Amino acid sequence: MTRHLFSLTALTISLTAGAVWAQDRTVTLGQVSLSFYAVVGGVVHEILEREGYTVELVEGGHSDIFPQLGTGDVDILAAAWLPGGHAALYEPVRETTFQIAPIYEDATFFWVVPDYVLEDAVSEVSDLTNPDVVARIPQTIVSLPEATGLTTGGRRMMQTYGLDNAGYELVAGDVADWFGAFQTAIEAEEWIVFPLWQPQWINIAYDVRPLRDPLNVYGDPDTAWLIGHETLRDTLDADTLAILENMRIPVEEVAEMDRLVNAEGLTARDAARRWMGQNADAVSSWDPQS
Repeated sequence: MTRHLFSLTALTISLTAGAVWAQDRTVTLGQVSLSFYAVVGGVVHEILEREGYTVELVEGGHSDIFPQLGTGDVDILAAAWLPGGHAALYEPVRETTFQIAPIYEDATFFWVVPDYVLEDAVSEVSDLTNPDVVARIPQTIVSLPEATGLTTGGRRMMQTYGLDNAGYELVAGDVADWFGAFQTAIEAEEWIVFPLWQPQWINIAYDVRPLRDPLNVYGDPDTAWLIGHETLRDTLDADTLAILENMRIPVEEVAEMDRLVNAEGLTARDAARRWMGQNADAVSSWDPQS
């Protein structure tokens, strides 16, 4: 009887441990709902699945995803622009998270005009206040939602260069509003000033010219960091964490994956898989065991 009880107890412990192990193999991946984040998230997603983890994907706005990372509802975020672009969003979650890998460098915000806008007329941000330019460029500049670095920095741009005094208004919108304003102007070959960033597919697919910002309002380029909630250390095994720590993607190749999504209709996951397949040696190099 004692032997049977011992066997039953051992079986119960084994099943319970197995359930905990299975639960621990689930990772919640968070990413902001913009395609250039999604393709990088797709690479992370693929790595985790190849390592045997179940991945639950959570997408949302900047102001949604960062707090979820801070509470642990999101285990891993791809990615945060630091030290500048996402500083205000990152600071409240700093104490409960850790930096895993600098995925790509030279992440930058800037404003552009289409190449058909005369460079003699508009080559830097201050040129936007010239009366002849004001007469030709729409006074409403459409940006992304308020919490984004593109828009918070854009508001500093407005004040620093006196664009509000010249009659311009920076409006926060969703992606459809932002891109729609640009697309409408391009199709009509009308002048427009457009807040943009790198990596971004528009830089590849359209002829646009960044405006010089001699006062460096947006600041120096950022690094896009893969960020984990502190409990992720208990979920990922050391080998998987080591692979993620070595993850590097050139910024121009992130932009190319983004182009595959927006110009060729691939899903973010398929664009990530294509890049990983075409760069198999680089991906293999991330694994210290390879």
